[in-house]
Amino acid sequence: MRWLIAVGVVVVLAAAGVAIASMGGEEEKKPTKGADLTAIRCPLEADGQTADGETRYSPAVDSFDTKVLIDKQLPDAEAEAAKHGCNIVVSIQDGVGLPVPIEVDPTRIYVYTEKNVVTAIEGVGGGL
Repeated sequence: MRWLIAVGVVVVLAAAGVAIASMGGEEEKKPTKGADLTAIRCPLEADGQTADGETRYSPAVDSFDTKVLIDKQLPDAEAEAAKHGCNIVVSIQDGVGLPVPIEVDPTRIYVYTEKNVVTAIEGVGGGL
């Protein structure tokens, strides 16, 4: 008799679990709207000053998302960047850091390369 009660409890708990799981259902995936906040865009343009008087930059109206350069051969990436008025500086080549300019240039894209292929975008603009 006890085993019948135990089986009954298991069946009731299993049915409750199935009911709870089915209540959530699958949420419909809707396309997101708005800007991609993770995009690293080039060129940048001055749009004011920070509280401590430094020039503040934001993406220009005609800027592009630099992630399109990833997995491209360096010459192809340089040509793509040039279409948008930007230039590329390799800051890490095959795992080795290279000397780079330190002044701010809102058209400069810093990249990492492996075997002459762009593997990552470090940033745009530069400066210390």
